[in-house]
Amino acid sequence: MATINTDIAQKINIIARENNSATINLVITNSDGTAFNLTGYTITHIVYDTNSTYITKTGSDGITALGGGDFDTTGKIVISFSPSDFNIIPNTYKHKLTLSKGSSTQTWMYGNFKLNED
Repeated sequence: MATINTDIAQKINIIARENNSATINLVITNSDGTAFNLTGYTITHIVYDTNSTYITKTGSDGITALGGGDFDTTGKIVISFSPSDFNIIPNTYKHKLTLSKGSSTQTWMYGNFKLNED
């Protein structure tokens, strides 16, 4: 029996500390290891549980291209969190990073998001 897997998402767990700042630097790549061309994409990262979404970062608020400017062919992005982002109850949540362009949306990263007590 053959299997076709279209799930490209990587499971990555994140641990952060309540009321602190944090920065996550990512390089998004194609399956052959070359940089993914982010030109024209909308990038969203959320922290959530079954009841609510607690943190939302987008290209207009908290996600930038490395070095600033528009998302480009380097595949490099920075997700920045401020202390106010982490002003939620310390707990283990879920998170995911999605890339959207036109009618296409793909999850590239997901996992647990643990917020430790300060």
